[in-house]
Amino acid sequence: MIALRLLALALGAALGVLYPFIPVILADRGFSPAEIGLVASIGAVGFTLAAPAWGHLADVRLGRSRTLQVCAIGGAAAAGALLGAWPPIIIAVLFMAYWVFESAWQPLADALTVNHVDRRGYARVRLLTSLAFAVSTIAAGFMYDVTGYQLAFVLTVGLALAMALAAGFVPDVRRADLSAAGGVAEADHGGRFGSAGLAFRVAPRLAGVLAAVMLLHIAIISGFTFLPLRLGDLGSPPSDVALSAGVSALTEIPAMLVAATVARKIGLRGIFVVSAVIYAAATASWTVLATPLLIIATRAFTGLAFAWVVVGVVLTIARLLPPELQGTGQSLYQTVGFGIGAIIANIVGGLLYDLIGSAAVFGMGTVLSLSAAVLGWWVFPRDGARHERIPSAPVAG
Repeated sequence: MIALRLLALALGAALGVLYPFIPVILADRGFSPAEIGLVASIGAVGFTLAAPAWGHLADVRLGRSRTLQVCAIGGAAAAGALLGAWPPIIIAVLFMAYWVFESAWQPLADALTVNHVDRRGYARVRLLTSLAFAVSTIAAGFMYDVTGYQLAFVLTVGLALAMALAAGFVPDVRRADLSAAGGVAEADHGGRFGSAGLAFRVAPRLAGVLAAVMLLHIAIISGFTFLPLRLGDLGSPPSDVALSAGVSALTEIPAMLVAATVARKIGLRGIFVVSAVIYAAATASWTVLATPLLIIATRAFTGLAFAWVVVGVVLTIARLLPPELQGTGQSLYQTVGFGIGAIIANIVGGLLYDLIGSAAVFGMGTVLSLSAAVLGWWVFPRDGARHERIPSAPVAG
């Protein structure tokens, strides 16, 4: 489907021109590592609260395509406002607004994708996001060497609006009817969790899966936030930061191509555990490496691991939950991974970086990656559980 592929490309490019540079943009505006961690954590709080709300809105009220359009336009507005020369508190608030809207981008794109394609098809669409992310990040990094970081916000606005346009042409599936599924009755008795509560009732295994995902993503987010700062400490220019993110994203592309085959051979559980172990090895290396090029080279391994984590988790949720709850399920993945995980990673990581140094941050990531591998072995299904469909209401025109 052309619209789905264009959506994947626009999403990757919109993230690529801004997301890897946020820590160094904040540093460029005078924020310390601890303050950067605090700002990122404030954004992660908004992300954590917003993502399941967007999932509920998408699955029950507006539909996934329309909700994604709203959030793409909202993210573009926040990025555009960051072009201004604001005091630190306003910068923090605007980044929080950006993260609130951005929290819906990937999960709703994933929900639309898994509802239209099979396992192999998902990986092929998702690799377009990685490709666009890699190309846009590397190109943007070299441009920012010349222009500075203001251009990042201009590019984000244009690409987010392109994403909103593409989302409007992607068909949606039916919405979940919580009343018919018993959700309203249970909400009346104190279970005020909407479609998220229903998702956990439909798939009890989901809670353990998300716990393992959270542990691993604390390590992943620590790398996202503090590896650019480590490179900056070593004297790297913006283009090195871009290469670090770009090498990782480029590696995701072949990893995505073979992910479905690997998952068939070792199972969804296996692909998650192997990815966590690879991430542990990479973060361990960052505690001792002091050469930017060697650090950038290790990002090839984290790219492979990240791609397999994404495929393993998204497809696990796709198998555990019915199509009507995919917006909610994929949003819960983002909530615990890039929301709760980011809050912990950025607050704890920022303090560790300021008080002890980068080795403490990446050492924490190593321990948590290995813990995620152990927990994942016990809670992930080998190949996913068969889900039951729930009563649903037709999509409104």
